[in-house]
Amino acid sequence: MKPAKTILMMVLTISIFILYSSCKKDNYTPINDRDVLPDLSAVMKFLKKENYPENSSWHLFPGTEISHDSNTLKRLGLPVHGRWVRTYVNNIAHEFLTQAVDSTITQPLEFPPGSFIVKQNYRSDTISNRIISSDHSTLAAITVLYKPDPKYNYCATANLASYNGVDCYGGNWFYGFFFQKDIEDGKISDKSKDIQAHVSAFCVNCHAPGFNTDYVRSLDDIRNPFAEFSTTPYCDRFRPQPPKEAALLTAEEPKNMGQFSNEIEQYIMDTQITSTLPKDVPADPTKVFKFLGAEIAQLMFDSYAWKSFIALNWPNKGVNPNTKKPQRVEPNTQLPFTANKNDAMVWETYKPTFEVFQPGDITWNPTNQPWNQIPPAPKGKDCENEDHDFVITMQSKTRDVLNETGQAFAGSFGYLVDQDSSRVRYEVLFNRTEFEYIIGNGRAASLNLTPSGPKGDVNKVNFPDTRDDTIYNEGSIEIKSAWKELCLTADCNHRDAENLEAAKKKFLVRNALIYEAEGDSVYCRRAPMALVGLHIARKTYFAPQWIWITFEHKDNVPDAGQQNPTGTFYNPKLKESDNCYQLPFLSRDSIVKGCPNVDLNRLAKEFTNQPNQLTRIVPIDNAAQKMNLAFQEELKKIDSPFANYILVDTQWALNGRQQNGQVSKLNCKDNGIGNDCFTMVPRFLRNSVIESFMSTYCTVNGKTEQHSNRSCMSCHGSAGADLSYIWLDAVSQRVELSE
Repeated sequence: MKPAKTILMMVLTISIFILYSSCKKDNYTPINDRDVLPDLSAVMKFLKKENYPENSSWHLFPGTEISHDSNTLKRLGLPVHGRWVRTYVNNIAHEFLTQAVDSTITQPLEFPPGSFIVKQNYRSDTISNRIISSDHSTLAAITVLYKPDPKYNYCATANLASYNGVDCYGGNWFYGFFFQKDIEDGKISDKSKDIQAHVSAFCVNCHAPGFNTDYVRSLDDIRNPFAEFSTTPYCDRFRPQPPKEAALLTAEEPKNMGQFSNEIEQYIMDTQITSTLPKDVPADPTKVFKFLGAEIAQLMFDSYAWKSFIALNWPNKGVNPNTKKPQRVEPNTQLPFTANKNDAMVWETYKPTFEVFQPGDITWNPTNQPWNQIPPAPKGKDCENEDHDFVITMQSKTRDVLNETGQAFAGSFGYLVDQDSSRVRYEVLFNRTEFEYIIGNGRAASLNLTPSGPKGDVNKVNFPDTRDDTIYNEGSIEIKSAWKELCLTADCNHRDAENLEAAKKKFLVRNALIYEAEGDSVYCRRAPMALVGLHIARKTYFAPQWIWITFEHKDNVPDAGQQNPTGTFYNPKLKESDNCYQLPFLSRDSIVKGCPNVDLNRLAKEFTNQPNQLTRIVPIDNAAQKMNLAFQEELKKIDSPFANYILVDTQWALNGRQQNGQVSKLNCKDNGIGNDCFTMVPRFLRNSVIESFMSTYCTVNGKTEQHSNRSCMSCHGSAGADLSYIWLDAVSQRVELSE
């Protein structure tokens, strides 16, 4: 062949190849995983060319602790990821995870750049906890975690004022969200863009407090000794559990069983109204459980819960006339309990997070902050001079930058709205024991904080328990309160009372200063608020994993399935659809309005102020009911509004403190019993107005039902610093103080 003709044929062949290549669908230039731009469009373009099941570069998330059957989808308890998820990782992440599962990597766990974790989020099932129904197996959305090359200097929380370009509070992961249809269309939809605008804050809130696992919560079950571990298929966890074998526990039998039993019984039945805060339960709970039974052990904790509730709600002393300073956490024993209608209570004088942490001020380091200082006012319009009882700065339990707009495990998408379209507000406070531990050694300095604890102390934080606390004898205590704005006029959808005085007989009422944020502007307004929920978390010697106590107002919600249901947070006119369980997360279907305990899509205009429909999924158990009746009877005698509040339950760790004094750091497998691990009792605990959306749907015994799927201990167990989320508040709750 002549040279000219040969050249012509080569040019023609190359041209045809180029033309073919340019027309071939989804032909992208190969790119190194760590060089993908931390940008939603770039990430989607990279992922679009991937066929995960048939591509050797991708693997299912490794480890039987994570996926019990690698050929099935994992059932998740969180609605943010749909009801089923299949998780894939690329080669870079897979190699690292394999070593982590095999324990060849020690903490801290740090994924290499270029790691991808991709979650395919499916809709609900209708058949069982393993099989996806053919009618409802739609792949709805893709969520992705991507760790870009350090050269991009990417930080998910770079918008925080204290970010210095180096210390990234939220980890240097890129969090992305788009619907599956976006990938198919090759274009990011407006809906995806709306959600993506909130994704970084939401994902950081959930992932960042993870147990030193580079902000990937899925590793908690592998590396976090406090994380809940179970090989039981997800929906099987809601089936009736066999009786716990108390005989398996090691505990020395009391020398005088009769006396031991009488002392515990007397403690349980003592319902006097007193300002004395109990230090700990009166006996080793493992010993009580083994020799007196499960019900007596639960009654002991529930009695302890009520005694703590009464003491913490006792009226506190006012300003010291000599020093002109507040007398925080000093109950006024000269006043009756009912004086708390007007006087601040003991727990209300605890330190709110914004008083101790100021993440917007990089110079903040309150090592010399006095306990009894006058509470500072937040900075903003009408914030400094308005008369008020206390300041509410949160609209959520899960924090967001500046304005709090989500609840636990719902983030920016799921705040709670009452029947009159007002958002429920929350506040977090802690006692002097915890305060002095936090400000010690620079643990409250802005530049020393991460969501998992202070730098250098991440996962080394050890809040004092009741024996460590030799000064105040209280141990560490955290309070989380929930408040609704009172609606008292005749045109209310749900009228709380005929007038303010009547409301004060029904609720604890406070004149609150509500801190609001709109963009970069902040302002305050006053409003009468009613207490509707209260968490009390206490770290004691016998419960180093903390005792988790939760109360709420008796009229909050009806029991699920109750005939003629009514409640402050329930609209009986709304009909519950038969297919609520089929609706995906962030559904815009109007029927979702009647679906109970579902986080509504607040990004949709029609749902912005739509009231939530709430029910009690787990009925109040017999032990809590007995204690409620006993203490309510005493409170009714003195005409206290607290007679209208109920103990939902008390969660504690069986064998939390071993007989040799060691702390059990492992959760018993499948929530069983062992001498080298602790058991959560009860397994599931949910406050209807604080963890409203901690629920899931499962098919049990052939019937699809809604279940409470988490608890205080299981959630806080995945926090990185001694079972507390206070560090997440520290870095994300920006409430600037007035001068």
